[in-house]
Amino acid sequence: MPKWFELLPCDESFLSTAPMINRFSVELPVSSETAWIEMTQAGALSWCTFITGSRYLTPQPFGVGAVRELSMMPSSVKAKEYYFLWDETPNIRYRNTFYVSAFTAPGLRRFAEDVLIEQRVAGCRLTWTFAIEPKPRFRAPIRFGSAIITNALRRTVNETKTYFDELSARSRN
Repeated sequence: MPKWFELLPCDESFLSTAPMINRFSVELPVSSETAWIEMTQAGALSWCTFITGSRYLTPQPFGVGAVRELSMMPSSVKAKEYYFLWDETPNIRYRNTFYVSAFTAPGLRRFAEDVLIEQRVAGCRLTWTFAIEPKPRFRAPIRFGSAIITNALRRTVNETKTYFDELSARSRN
């Protein structure tokens, strides 16, 4: 059984006040509804190199209060995600936001993610925000490694774009 480290909860304001914020926007060649379904299903993000699995610990329907467990590389790294914002305007705009309530690696005080999917004339736009606050004794190492963290997050976003590009190409054939 892995050792879990508790993180502090946060609210939406943390997405703009965290010491480390990474925001990425990419255009996807699928409808907002398709992107939302793929991003919120069990097993989501399995197309990403650093993600080895995801599963909800709470029953459907998912919304505020849902809890998901994400498994990452190396295989012993896990996060428990608590969704505190979940907004669906079908075929127009979808958004969910969570904070990590527990992590199997030390060093983080707070961590939150926001996923916003907005319909466009052709396809949709995914805006993904990551907000991180290290524990005091981990500030220097995380600041030193911030480029590595940013590149890993960017890779996750780019792999997600590639996944949706391939999904769109398969549906056209």
